[in-house]
Amino acid sequence: MTTPERLGIADLVALDPGIIGYLQLGDAPVEPRFPTYMEEAMFERMVPGTGDLPRREILAAIPSDVVVGLEVPLRSQAEAGIGPSARLRPCVDAARALMS
Repeated sequence: MTTPERLGIADLVALDPGIIGYLQLGDAPVEPRFPTYMEEAMFERMVPGTGDLPRREILAAIPSDVVVGLEVPLRSQAEAGIGPSARLRPCVDAARALMS
């Protein structure tokens, strides 16, 4: 299994802030849970705060005017019959806690 190159906060800080137009807030483990990175990225991201990403540091490193969206596909929960509100509530609550 091939994993994407791991970059750190210093790499984010070193970017020209003008090229960061949007941030998708989610979470992921350090080690992939699925056979391919794309499967996890497209269908099974984690609720912010339940994985290993340094979310607070990422938010602190981006310009304050960058739009932050919540991007947490949870296909397995949808397939298990968990409704949209029940899937969304933990994501919104976690995002609000991170943003405050």
